[in-house]
Amino acid sequence: MSRLEAFEQMIEDNPNDPLIWYGLASEYLKVEKLDQAAEALRNVIKLNPQYTAAYQMLGSTLVTIGRNEEAVLVWKEGVEVAEKTGAWKAKQHIEGLLSTLSKPNDFCL
Repeated sequence: MSRLEAFEQMIEDNPNDPLIWYGLASEYLKVEKLDQAAEALRNVIKLNPQYTAAYQMLGSTLVTIGRNEEAVLVWKEGVEVAEKTGAWKAKQHIEGLLSTLSKPNDFCL
């Protein structure tokens, strides 16, 4: 069983666990299933709206598939969450990602 298959099985058994959804998203990214990764990350945020890393990764994934405007909205929401939760390092990172959109050639996942 591959890691991806293992995470898919874990989701079937524990569909309300944001950590498993995050792991599944990471595995989808490794095999370039970007739409599935984005959906998994949306599930993370739905289950745990304070999970700032999910906002970071979701925005990056959206940029990779050409949905920059949606990525900006996700990252801005992530900045707000980081401010509310005191996650200053995550806030700085997301703000840095936002600034990359003004320099598209510099952006990478």
